[in-house]
Amino acid sequence: MKYSDNNHLERDPTLIIYCKEWCEYLQKLVNLLRVKQQAFTFIDLRFDTKQAKALISELGNPLILPVLFLNGTYHEKPPISKVKSILDRYQWRKQVDHKYYGTLPAKNHQ
Repeated sequence: MKYSDNNHLERDPTLIIYCKEWCEYLQKLVNLLRVKQQAFTFIDLRFDTKQAKALISELGNPLILPVLFLNGTYHEKPPISKVKSILDRYQWRKQVDHKYYGTLPAKNHQ
């Protein structure tokens, strides 16, 4: 029997990376995202001052870059292990949903 309410289903995490320059941390993060086959959007704040101002108003000044926006939550330079843990949790939930409910997560579910 399939569960009729899709609200339990997890979708792929939305990931946006805000940064100003390429750094060792960012290299490690991008490598992790490639291994996990996780899509992301990169916004270079040097060229998007409007977005930089919006982040400062949200998080305060100074920003600790890079800032990750992961499914509605900002993370200022989180440990790589924390990002890996979050992505692993979403992958696990996707597998459970597919196995027990016979479907992949709904794209419009939040």
